[in-house]
Amino acid sequence: MLKYTVIASALVAVSSAYKLITVCNNAHFKGNCVTWIGNLNTCYGTGDYNNAISSANIFGGIVCRLYRDSRCRGAGPLITGPAYNLAEQNFNDMASSFYCYFT
Repeated sequence: MLKYTVIASALVAVSSAYKLITVCNNAHFKGNCVTWIGNLNTCYGTGDYNNAISSANIFGGIVCRLYRDSRCRGAGPLITGPAYNLAEQNFNDMASSFYCYFT
């Protein structure tokens, strides 16, 4: 059974918050999933999903870069659409942070 969680920053005003990225701990959007809501052009840590992301998807015009290390260091793949299996990009269970922006 899928478990979805939505994470929002308490410091972000609702009017400036965006749906950024949904990640799941199994390929093909299975297992536990979370959707981050927050500001663009901000580095976020992956929290409980640290080194446990196997699939990712973004929303309307936003792209997100995954990073191997905290504080958006060690650039990984750029997510521009559904990434059903991050193992295909040699990045399964490796993300520790991410950064999203409009294209």
